[in-house]
Amino acid sequence: MEPTSRRIRTGVLLAPLAGPPAVFAGSLIRSLVTHAPRDEPFSVAAVLVLLFAFYLFGAPLAYATMLILAWPLTRAARAESGLAWWVACIAGALIGAAVFPAYLHLLAPRGSFDFFPGAGLIAGAAVTGVFWMLSLRPERGAEL
Repeated sequence: MEPTSRRIRTGVLLAPLAGPPAVFAGSLIRSLVTHAPRDEPFSVAAVLVLLFAFYLFGAPLAYATMLILAWPLTRAARAESGLAWWVACIAGALIGAAVFPAYLHLLAPRGSFDFFPGAGLIAGAAVTGVFWMLSLRPERGAEL
């Protein structure tokens, strides 16, 4: 079944919100693995402030990239009468891997950013995976 415009709008509005927490979770895991024995643990307030910062800096990139990706993914889904979730995730991961480092280079004069390897891949795959689930996934019973 073809994706409806309402489902696509919902996906475009909500899917980019999956990118920043994906990078945040990876960064938190990296921090726990590399610094845990020497550092004091984070407080809950510190974690929430960091998550807000990830959204503050990551959401504009995620939304811009989603606007660029939504149209081609939707067209591919309509042309092929369906698009596999893994194809969408690979496309998003590759775009994220290309766009994320460029965005960090743009932000470099405003601070130092040290993310785990593959942060752009993870963010791109998370955003397009959620977009696929919300917008492009075939509805139950549609294949009957």
